[in-house]
Amino acid sequence: MRNTPPRILIVEDESIVAFNLQQRLSQLGYDVPAVAVSGQESLALVHSTRPDLVLMDIHIEGDMDGIDVAARLKNDHPVPVIYLTAYSEDSTLERARQTTPYGYLIKPFSERELHATIQMALERHTVEESLRENRRLLQQALDAASMGVLEMDTVTSAMTINPRTASLLGRDAARPLTLADFLADVDEKDRQYVESRLRETMAPLRKFSEEFRLLAGPATSRWIKLDASPVSEQRLSGVVQDVTERKHAEIRLQRLNEGLEQLVHERTTELRESLRELETFSYSVAHDLRSPIRSIAGLSAVLLEDHRADLGDEGAKLIARIAAKSTQMGNLIDALLNLSKLSQVQPKLVDVDLSAIAAEIIEQQLETAPERIAEVRIAPGLSAVGDPVLVRSVLDNLIRNAWKFCAKREVTRIEVGHELQGNEDVFYVRDNGCGFDMAYAEQVFSPFRRLHTDTEFQGTGIGLSIVQRIAARHGGRVWADAAPDKGATFYFTLGG
Repeated sequence: MRNTPPRILIVEDESIVAFNLQQRLSQLGYDVPAVAVSGQESLALVHSTRPDLVLMDIHIEGDMDGIDVAARLKNDHPVPVIYLTAYSEDSTLERARQTTPYGYLIKPFSERELHATIQMALERHTVEESLRENRRLLQQALDAASMGVLEMDTVTSAMTINPRTASLLGRDAARPLTLADFLADVDEKDRQYVESRLRETMAPLRKFSEEFRLLAGPATSRWIKLDASPVSEQRLSGVVQDVTERKHAEIRLQRLNEGLEQLVHERTTELRESLRELETFSYSVAHDLRSPIRSIAGLSAVLLEDHRADLGDEGAKLIARIAAKSTQMGNLIDALLNLSKLSQVQPKLVDVDLSAIAAEIIEQQLETAPERIAEVRIAPGLSAVGDPVLVRSVLDNLIRNAWKFCAKREVTRIEVGHELQGNEDVFYVRDNGCGFDMAYAEQVFSPFRRLHTDTEFQGTGIGLSIVQRIAARHGGRVWADAAPDKGATFYFTLGG
């Protein structure tokens, strides 16, 4: 019986979320020895703190995401992992499922759900450990030949058993035993199948290996395993062992897994329904706002055109500012609508020529600013499997960003290329623009979060959020590498 509370390591790079989670776990009676924010740190903390369970956010800092870390732990430091994620894409869940997790918690989750999922995972781990220990003990028993022995004459159906087998069957070893007697002791749920398999084994004579239930009393049964092989033209010889404890553990584990899968399915369905309702609400609000905002912009323009003399210089400036802000607000609403539509689009995967798309986008930018001096390099033969419309949107946003933030350079330099990182195909768009501090790298992918003012560079702050969502819809990801005044490189993948 355990005397100490379970130790739980939290892997979460959002400090507020991690602190809240740590507080909730402590209140529930768990020991939280540490919080990790990256893959490397979590691997080191697992080694040093030896937790009983890891709560793993899928999207964390560093080159490895939570799924990569879980795969490493599975091989190096086996420990139960429960995933935390705000995403429910099938591609992400499929990647996560391949690491055999002990659960999923779709953000946001309740304290009751958190506690229940942890308890279920710890129970499942205990059962698995018990199952492994039982198998080890079983192997020792096999090595010591501590098992029952059974022989059968396939012509007469007579059976010979030793005392251990007689004890397993609940019979007197001295009394004659036939195949019919043996089958009579098999649980009726398995009897027809076992008899059929034995008949198949005897014509022609070959190996037999099955697990089935024997009647142990009026209302109970136990599991045995019978392994037999031919020793002559008409005789089978084999070993009998009681596997009741192992089978009960397997059945219990199967039920736990089925319950876990059902819980994940129900929670994912609820989340998707909530997301659909939220998207519908956001779309309706944004759509209804568009008309009055445009009216404000239009009326401001009429005031400036027809009543400029009455307004005076100061009044005209104020009306002009109102018109400009109205236009900016309209652009933000349009961007919000475009962002909400992304989750409703089902990607249609085909081979996409990234080089050709990038060349078209660059050509459009050159036409809008023919006075710009630009050096552009697009690697030939760039291709990937993806949705053509969505992939074009990724390149369009990244290349337009590069073009915009290079506007103050004497020579605009943009490179679109590809490299292999491990076994992963990685595409990139690189520029020599103003760059940014990597301390704000995560912020650039948040909707409406901008690192520059409109007076420096105009924009809505939505483009990189669109890129991130499209990459995620393809089972990929996007990240950046930059430095102030030294340009930026945006990398992206499109899954398998």
